[in-house]
Amino acid sequence: MAQHSLVRTYAEAAELHGQASVEGKHRAANTQYARLMAAWRELRNRGEAGRSALTGLLQDSNPRVRLWAASHALEFAPVLAEAELERLAQGPAGVVRLDAEMTLSEWRAGNLKFTED
Repeated sequence: MAQHSLVRTYAEAAELHGQASVEGKHRAANTQYARLMAAWRELRNRGEAGRSALTGLLQDSNPRVRLWAASHALEFAPVLAEAELERLAQGPAGVVRLDAEMTLSEWRAGNLKFTED
């Protein structure tokens, strides 16, 4: 898959996962999570090009996309990723804010693991 298509798939899955989660559509959320993880694994396997694509998504207009990208970027760009998570954690009340707060908390406690499972 071309890099731009892969990035588009990642961003779309992140957005749709968030929507489905908020709407309580767990089956749809699980489907989008699987798409998101598959795209992340492929980006991760592409080395610097994949890392660059993920950090580029930290500028996406959708906060759900930025949340996922920042979470996945913690393993290789912690300063950039934490800064974006901090911004999201200071944003409007809601799921994205809570997820950003929890991600930062778990990261700083050493509980986040980056595996391909």
